Amino acid sequence: MNALLLGSTGLVGHELLELLVVDSRFEKIDLLSRRELDMREISVTNHMVDFTNLLELPLHHSVDILFIAFGSTIKKAGSRAAQWEIDVDIPTTVMKLAKEIGVKQCVLISALGVSLNSPFFYSRMKAQLDENAKAIGFEKLIIVKPSVLEGPRKEKRTGEKLSIQIGNAIGKTGLINKYRPVEAINVAKCMIQTSLDLPNGYHEIPSNEIVDFAKKYTKQELKA
Repeated sequence: MNALLLGSTGLVGHELLELLVVDSRFEKIDLLSRRELDMREISVTNHMVDFTNLLELPLHHSVDILFIAFGSTIKKAGSRAAQWEIDVDIPTTVMKLAKEIGVKQCVLISALGVSLNSPFFYSRMKAQLDENAKAIGFEKLIIVKPSVLEGPRKEKRTGEKLSIQIGNAIGKTGLINKYRPVEAINVAKCMIQTSLDLPNGYHEIPSNEIVDFAKKYTKQELKA
């Protein structure tokens, strides 16, 4: 298969790329990025694009699956409007362009418990992206909805660290297991495994099911 990845430098996207380059089922991996990346894998091509003026995808071969692990924070983006552009507008544009060139499958990271009617901006934003993805009409659409993500980040996120501690404490009670934080590597494995296992149609993967799919992925054959 050939894969297109939006968001290869983020927490989950980096883990996903590391898996794809050693997975024998993926022959070509194309990346969409704002900047040049130090990629030496022969199977990986990084395309530097201007996301504010993206009218077509810079691809010259067929793509089977689009993976989206793209997003930012208000602090990093600078404003709600800028974060909306990064988290909603850019992924939506890429999904539409991918559909136009015949991509049939999309796997998208969202978040647990998002709602268009939420009082919280982040939740409404992610819910809108979910709705946009559904409207595009992929033959197979998988939306993975993790709780708080665990893993090595380049920037410090104090609030997220506190959320992880609280989530772990709640998860250990066994009462609300779906809120237990999820390791980024498991989300990445889940994204690949669900794309292989699930039939055409629309699928939501809640946080408490992510590890189950991730465990299945560890049994898959990798490149030597």
